[in-house]
Amino acid sequence: MTTIVITANDALGLDGEMALHFGHCPYFVIAEVDAAHQITAARVQANPYAEHHQPGQIPQYIKSLGADVVLAGGMGGKAIEWFEQLGVTVASGAYPTVAAALAAYLGGQLSGVTECQHDHEHDHHH
Repeated sequence: MTTIVITANDALGLDGEMALHFGHCPYFVIAEVDAAHQITAARVQANPYAEHHQPGQIPQYIKSLGADVVLAGGMGGKAIEWFEQLGVTVASGAYPTVAAALAAYLGGQLSGVTECQHDHEHDHHH
């Protein structure tokens, strides 16, 4: 079994809207997926740290939910590092619904992570 946690804007579960900002998302959907990539269970968990959180708090919380994988619209570099240290796979991409993100991940279309670009240096012009 693989446990996949997806960021969500509402408490509708798989039908809900995917949240694009990892740290401030109000809910997480925790999906259990079997070896055949079938979703066997999904539950919604409110993000206890949506309003105020210390660095690393949310990754540790998600790890405590049993997560093997976390899917988010985008994520800061620090959070990515925390997940890597905790052994949780991170994948990011913007999808309209939680189910769509999950389907994309299970179908191999969603992998890797894109760091949220906030105020990083823009010196990549050659």
